[in-house]
Amino acid sequence: MNEVQLVLLAQSGDRSAFDELLRNVYPALLRYAGGLVGATAADDIVQDAAMQVHRKLRWLREPASFRPWAFRTVSRLAFAHLKRDQRWSSFEEYEGTETRFIAEESVESNVMWLSQLQYLASEVSPASRAVLLLHYQDGLQLEEIAAVLEAPLGTIKSRLSYGLTQVRRKLERKGPDGN
Repeated sequence: MNEVQLVLLAQSGDRSAFDELLRNVYPALLRYAGGLVGATAADDIVQDAAMQVHRKLRWLREPASFRPWAFRTVSRLAFAHLKRDQRWSSFEEYEGTETRFIAEESVESNVMWLSQLQYLASEVSPASRAVLLLHYQDGLQLEEIAAVLEAPLGTIKSRLSYGLTQVRRKLERKGPDGN
């Protein structure tokens, strides 16, 4: 069953459709939230987002926009968390980690690349970090990111450019060997 059908069934009160819908999107939301606020707070944020999605799903007018809407919900909660806790710059679990990329194509290298992306993205503002993670980690197009973050496309492009510039600077400071 496709996502639009699941949304329509969930909107009509089908609990199993909602559960399946949430199961399908939950890992991506958790990965995204972890990239924004760190792994320790990500679970709570995604749980809160799941509750909001459950409460507000019946008012979603366009079932095809469920995924961007769910990401937007997580974004709002994550930004509120960051603002509240004043955690703008780093993740505890990545401090001291070397910034070295592994070139081989494997599942392990993809996991390492995503970890490095999250570590490097921790150097940029939450707004740019969100764009970097949604684009490179979750594979969303810039237009989709604009919908998720409710920002103009030009702003999304600027945040992406700024974020990439900051990541490049961090890599240059560290050097190719991670030192």
